[in-house]
Amino acid sequence: MFFHIDKNFNPDFPCHWQLGDFHVSTDMGWEITHRLGVKILYKGYADSAALYTLLEDIICQRTPKLLGNFCVIAQVDGSLQIQTDLYRSFPIYIGDRDINNLVRTDHVAWTDSLITMDRDFDVVEDKFDVIGDIDISEVSLDQALDQVHDVLTIKTREFLSHNQLPLKVFLSGGVDTMLVYSYLVAAGAAFELLDYDHLEHDYFWRNNSHHLTESWGYQQTHHWKTSCMLASGTPGDEFMLRNPVSADFYLRHLGTTLSQLIHPTHMQHDYVKLEKNQQKLNNQPPLLPTQYDLHQYLCNVMINDWQHWHLGNTLHWTPLRDLDIFKIIMRLPMKDAIEQIVDNKFSRLLIERNLPNGSRLLSGQKNTGPVLKNLNGLFNEK
Repeated sequence: MFFHIDKNFNPDFPCHWQLGDFHVSTDMGWEITHRLGVKILYKGYADSAALYTLLEDIICQRTPKLLGNFCVIAQVDGSLQIQTDLYRSFPIYIGDRDINNLVRTDHVAWTDSLITMDRDFDVVEDKFDVIGDIDISEVSLDQALDQVHDVLTIKTREFLSHNQLPLKVFLSGGVDTMLVYSYLVAAGAAFELLDYDHLEHDYFWRNNSHHLTESWGYQQTHHWKTSCMLASGTPGDEFMLRNPVSADFYLRHLGTTLSQLIHPTHMQHDYVKLEKNQQKLNNQPPLLPTQYDLHQYLCNVMINDWQHWHLGNTLHWTPLRDLDIFKIIMRLPMKDAIEQIVDNKFSRLLIERNLPNGSRLLSGQKNTGPVLKNLNGLFNEK
């Protein structure tokens, strides 16, 4: 879901669109239409309905409200608007009278910024509240499981009700892809279960792979040049309270650390003990004064942790990218939060609700060793 907006088209992009005085260059997968006398360029999906049916509401909104994973670019009253879902999945880099979301610049527009480029090609950032209300009261494990289960069940059913693209699922051996898979199975979804890696190179990839692979997500993604939807567990580590840095910061406010709690039998152990993660854990910021401040801080970290989003004609369905899920998990009792952080207990229990014994298919250690080994039980191969 890449774009570059300038006074001239960018030759490293395959698609070029003229919106008034603005030249918009994009990767594949974008569509254009006219609504309310406005030319609208769009890509991605919304949770609640087909994206093209929501475009009028999106271009008229003053702040993002819809969930999903989409971008809408429209010329309105001579200016160019960039509208997205509430939790915008990508950065916006602002240069000298140009905007893009591929090549870094010194000025980054964070997720709480609504971006407009005026007739003079100057960029205006309007701030809005992307985090919303925060409740720090404790909920029991069962209550939290019920709440997150309801969020993901509704999200999955809504998505399936309007998705028209072929749906593909790749299981990495990790807990997040298995969690998403379990909800698709429970909903009776039709999909292709992949047992192979697949990355087709197109014009945009060949021209920009050096930029794309600066993000870890594009070092391990799949891509088809034909239109399809790939179910993704991204960014489950973050929104399910298992990212080592944010989880450790959370634990420090409970009087302990991740390094003190992690044990070789825990699924997260080898990953947490990687040198790159240990260095980050040894350089945490000072503790915050209140639990509310902690929740606010971590929510802000989550919504600005951009990892990977749609690439060309391959769209990524990312149901775990939902701040409500993260807010619920942060309210768990200390014991249950710790068991989720070190050994994915909360995620495993959700998987088992949809897919009894599904946890047996998970890797023994995150991202290390034979991570696909236990999937032989699913593919029934020897």
